Amino acid sequence: MSNEQINNTATIGSSESHVAPDVLMLMGTHCAYCLPMMQVLSELMKAGHIGELRIVNIEDNTQLASQYDVRNVPWLRVGQFELSGSRSKQELLQWLKRASTFEGITAYLDEVLSEGSIQSANKLVDEDPHVLVNVIELMADPDAKINVRLGVGVIIEDLAESEEFKIAIPPLINHLSSDDARVRGDACHYLSLTKDVSHIAAIENLLNDESEEVREIAQDSLDELRVIE
Repeated sequence: MSNEQINNTATIGSSESHVAPDVLMLMGTHCAYCLPMMQVLSELMKAGHIGELRIVNIEDNTQLASQYDVRNVPWLRVGQFELSGSRSKQELLQWLKRASTFEGITAYLDEVLSEGSIQSANKLVDEDPHVLVNVIELMADPDAKINVRLGVGVIIEDLAESEEFKIAIPPLINHLSSDDARVRGDACHYLSLTKDVSHIAAIENLLNDESEEVREIAQDSLDELRVIE
């Protein structure tokens, strides 16, 4: 790749852009990992895995770096996903395949929340509120890491009373009958945060739950909702 391509914005098109995700890469002239990643991305584009590849040197475009709040390079935006740091060809191909798929969005949220980057998760939710369904998917994962569970809680607590959160209500109600007591309890608690009294009947069913902890959460949730009723 020439110095001109490295030091300026490069846009490379592909005939498969209607199925392959677009990629934006931010790099720096003195970044040891950037050139190898650029070469890998070019190979993946030529193989049809990338719709459009745009490479920008942040030293020549500080405004773009500021727009995406990029502090370190290499940095990538793969479809909706923002990825920091060096990535192997296998990792890049995996994220390209995950882009815009339900499973891929869940995997992305799991990664950024595991790293404690709630900001990245919130940004994705802001761009597409349907991602809240993926947030509920993570809530219902019995094996979710503690950082992920905490991050999910923060996201739901911030948005529970919003109009956007209504898309997450059906799957949340479904998880009231989960085989996992922790999931039933969390679903119950998060439903109460919506302040929607129409959920009282669904929560009342948990007053007879086999788990004492779930029964207590249900009672606390009902107490909060009945004050509003």
